[in-house]
Amino acid sequence: MSWIESLSYPFMQHALVAVLFAGIAFPLVGVFIISLNLIPLRFAMMHIALLGGAVGLFVQVDPMLMGLLFCALSALTLGPISEKTKISLGTISGYFMTLTLALSFILFYKGNINVIQAFSILWGNIFALTAWDLVIIGIVSLFVLSMIFLFFKEIQAILFDREIALAVGIPEKSLYYLIVFMLGLTIAVSMRMIGALLVDAFVLLPAMAAGMIARSLKQSFILSSFFGLVSGMSGLYLSFRFDMPASSTIILVASFIIALCMLFGRRLVSHAKA
Repeated sequence: MSWIESLSYPFMQHALVAVLFAGIAFPLVGVFIISLNLIPLRFAMMHIALLGGAVGLFVQVDPMLMGLLFCALSALTLGPISEKTKISLGTISGYFMTLTLALSFILFYKGNINVIQAFSILWGNIFALTAWDLVIIGIVSLFVLSMIFLFFKEIQAILFDREIALAVGIPEKSLYYLIVFMLGLTIAVSMRMIGALLVDAFVLLPAMAAGMIARSLKQSFILSSFFGLVSGMSGLYLSFRFDMPASSTIILVASFIIALCMLFGRRLVSHAKA
């Protein structure tokens, strides 16, 4: 079966639509992760989404919906908990990361959940997305895009310096919590598409590549979306063409783009010094 013929099948159409939305929107959240050093929070969100998926399997509810719910609730509470306890967000994230992982495996054990179901959360399957999954992916993607479009100047100030943003009257705390909320939703949806272990394929790697050559925040957003779309579409095609796992192939393409940007970025620096 050729690539063109495969596009007539619903599973391939769903995968293409998902990659289109996620490839454009989700790398924008990666820019926030890098700029605000939210790496520990990202790991915590992945484990919280895993716990939500485990609860979903345990009570026989859609794991993706439960993962979204758990990530949304944690995104709304982790920041305030950090402020009230005077404990850094990174420390709080580490606590929740280990706690949720332990609870997840307890649910897998007590619920007699088989290995295939458990690993479906960890690995995901972009070719198993339903129409309802696409609706959720589309809603989350449009939400991320609209928030960045509406609050771009305020977000730019926060990413530059949160204290300065607060001094000039920007509600930096609310916008920071909004960024954390978007991160949680994006992680949960990405897990359904490509799994917990490969979330960075859409969220972080394109933003890393963009950060190597971008000279402004706007360029970082534009390039991260472009790289996310290219790596997603190319990875999807190559996985079909050479019979490889889609998630892993998308990671390989994104990693190749990072290598190119690294080389290109070094050349720009050398020319600038010359």
